[in-house]
Parts: sequence; C-alpha cells; structure tokens
Amino acid sequence: MDTQVFQLTTFDSTTSAMFLSMLLGVALVLLLLKMKPLPKGAKYAASGMIIAVLGLLSWVFYKAHDASIRLTPTTMLVDIPLYRVELSRQSLLTAEAKILNLDEDDAPKLSYRSNGVGMPGYSLGWFKLAEASESIVSEQIASEHIASENIASALLSVTNRERVLVLPTTEGYLLILSLEQPEALLAGLLTPTL
Repeated sequence: MDTQVFQLTTFDSTTSAMFLSMLLGVALVLLLLKMKPLPKGAKYAASGMIIAVLGLLSWVFYKAHDASIRLTPTTMLVDIPLYRVELSRQSLLTAEAKILNLDEDDAPKLSYRSNGVGMPGYSLGWFKLAEASESIVSEQIASEHIASENIASALLSVTNRERVLVLPTTEGYLLILSLEQPEALLAGLLTPTL
C-alpha cells in the first residue's frame, strides 16, 4: 500500500466570508492604532500583538484550505492548522471509527474548547468531552488497558457537523474530522497492512 492522501473539507462560503471579515477587522484595528496618539512603547507593543494575531489568523485560514491526512502502511499523519499529529496505525481503534452527525444523540458531546480556534462553521483544536460516550468508547479500548474515563478529550477540525469521522485512539483522545471523502479514509483504515 502506498501513501494515501485525504483532504479535509474546507470552509463554506459563509464561513470564508466571516473569516475574511474578521481578518479585515483586525487589520483595521491595526490601522486605527497607528493613527491614535499613544506613547511610542505602547504603540509598538500593541502593534506587535495585533500583527501577531493577524499573522496567526491568516496562517490558519490558508492552512485550513490545505489540511490533509496522510495514511501510510504504518502511520497516519493528521496535518491541520496549528496541530500536526502523527499516530502509528496500531494506536488507531479503526474498528470503532464511525461517520456521524455531531448533532445526533450517539455522537460524542463536547464540553468546551481547551485550545484552538472556534467560530460559526469552524471548530479547530482540543476539546474536552462532556462525558465518555459509550457509543464510541467500547470494550476494545478497555481490552487495550485504557479505561473509558481516560478518553476525556478530542482533537477536532470540523467544518461540516453533518458528516464527520470519529476515530478513537489508544492515546486517550478522539479524532473528529470533516473530510471530503470520509468513507474513503475509513476504508483505507480498515484495509489490513503487512
């Protein structure tokens, strides 16, 4: 099996427009700061912070359009904005992977974002789970010496809540990802490797 690449779903037009509006707003704050009479040190410090935020948000917007998953015979690399995670295939509980609607009852319930970016139409980063979902956390996890209460978080890159791949890991967290073709990645994960 060669390396397979699976693209994550990009923003819809509404989310793209909102993100670009936010970037424009931050740039306008920077412009207004330049015009405001402030002490030189304060102006430089505030300008530096705003430029850093503008740069970070611009990079997230750019990288969100190039987010992907690379699947090799031995590893899976999740390359999303701000987070790059490489997992061995043995640490993926592929038999428990599901394609779900996050608004359904059997989907994992998210409590709060502990790190990341969030806006309407886009959730990125580490989230705490409200409770260990029995539909996701199964006996297979317990048989691998990982108690269900150890799965308390999830790494998300979600642009479409209706069709996401939920993939438990033995690392103690779930991967919840919006993909262009979630069925193709799930099939690739279920294909036996040598």
